[in-house]
Amino acid sequence: MSASCRPQHSRAESEAIVDQAISAVLATVDLQAVLERTAHLLRGHFGETRVTILRLLEKPAGEVEVLLVDDPRFPGSEAGSRFPLAGSACGEAIDAKRPLVVDPIDSKAPGHREEAFVAPHGYSSLVTFPLLFEGEPLGALQVAHQPEAGLLSCCLHTAEKISRLLAIALHNSLMVEEVKRLNRLLDRENARLREELREVRREARYVAESPAMREVIERVRLVAALGTTVLVRGETGTGKEGLARMVHDFSPRFGGPFVAVNMGAIPETLIESELFGHEKGAFTGATRRKAGRFEQAEGGTLFLDEIGDAPASVQARLLRVLQEREVQRVGGDDPLKVDVRVVAATNRPLEKMVEQGTFRADLYYRLNTFPIELPALRERVEDIRPLVTWFLTRHAASMHRKPPEVSEASWRVLEGMGWPGNVRELENYVQRALILSPGAELVLPETERSAPRPRASTRAARPRSFETEVREVITRALDASEGRIYGPDGAAALLGLKPTTLQGKMRKYGIKRV
Repeated sequence: MSASCRPQHSRAESEAIVDQAISAVLATVDLQAVLERTAHLLRGHFGETRVTILRLLEKPAGEVEVLLVDDPRFPGSEAGSRFPLAGSACGEAIDAKRPLVVDPIDSKAPGHREEAFVAPHGYSSLVTFPLLFEGEPLGALQVAHQPEAGLLSCCLHTAEKISRLLAIALHNSLMVEEVKRLNRLLDRENARLREELREVRREARYVAESPAMREVIERVRLVAALGTTVLVRGETGTGKEGLARMVHDFSPRFGGPFVAVNMGAIPETLIESELFGHEKGAFTGATRRKAGRFEQAEGGTLFLDEIGDAPASVQARLLRVLQEREVQRVGGDDPLKVDVRVVAATNRPLEKMVEQGTFRADLYYRLNTFPIELPALRERVEDIRPLVTWFLTRHAASMHRKPPEVSEASWRVLEGMGWPGNVRELENYVQRALILSPGAELVLPETERSAPRPRASTRAARPRSFETEVREVITRALDASEGRIYGPDGAAALLGLKPTTLQGKMRKYGIKRV
């Protein structure tokens, strides 16, 4: 190949080079690939040529960055280097927004910084094309050459067309980078908003004014960050699923799915398919493969409510999942690895069920790795007022009305009711009272528990204060148990209370162990 720009190139050949450059620009948004392909086309067409492509920098202003150098006489890339526009041919062409031709180069008195660099390598001419997109400069294309018939006569027109294509490629690359930058900002903002929502959700999950509930929340915080299996115990209506969601929200899995399954609500013939999935044709009606709840909860938390209702066949398979972290679909042969955190809940006496043989002992010990006991509402009377306030606010908002005021007499009635249905019963009762209270004050519905109790006989001894009676009862129990709280002979068992509940009452009334 001649070392000069060959005048014998036909117009068709020049147009073919431009067409190939167009194809390179349209084929990809990878700027480096476009630049390399374009430089290769220029050198293949014009002979021994130095091609330099530069990008105009915003910061610091007044500088350009070398994106690519293709020079057979001086191998070794200068990509990534920067230099100021002042005193350069690149700067002059960008300022004028038109090509700048230096032909020939005066090696003894170069007028631009680039001339001093290319002249020692035998190049006698230099042309700089500003890369303009919609009139705005984005960079420059520089071609150093040693033409026999003059650069302008054979190279300038084709190279200028290619410079326009390079400007489009550079603009596309800048737009892609901007979209990526905006996406990164959006991702960070979404992550921040998700974290704020997570904080609101997990902090508002429970009203925890009482010592007993504060202790429960503290246990959730301790275990949530780990992958430990959690067993939530408590009466019906105490909010076991809400506590399971709190464990999920506090854990690193909060971005994953939370899947809840009520073991007592699924027919025994379908429960294995629901939990572990099934293959097509596994049984009559299985017309397609189905993923089970364990697969659906991948990367998140699976909540198994009413675990005490699980059939014996399911208990064995659950144990295998907890031990091996893998499931096998009904009708399938290959086990599937699953990454799922299990939180189970029950209001049934699993210990007695183990003794009776209706619940597997090994599964019980697996589930009972970290038990959390939810106190009944009657054992945390301090939470009734904030709970009622919360329910009134939420349900009044759904009715587009202002929450009514609650009189002190109504508060005393609410706090004196037993609430066997716990928080769920309280919420339903408050919602019913709200419907029946169109005025500014809450009117409590008449129920057997809220009706006034008959007065005691006037001949009966006058009772002491509630606080005094409670202190005496707890103190007598501690004396009888020699200060022990836990165990079958402990004070909690003597009083028929849970140990955590007794400890909360001792803190409340300032009672210390004997």
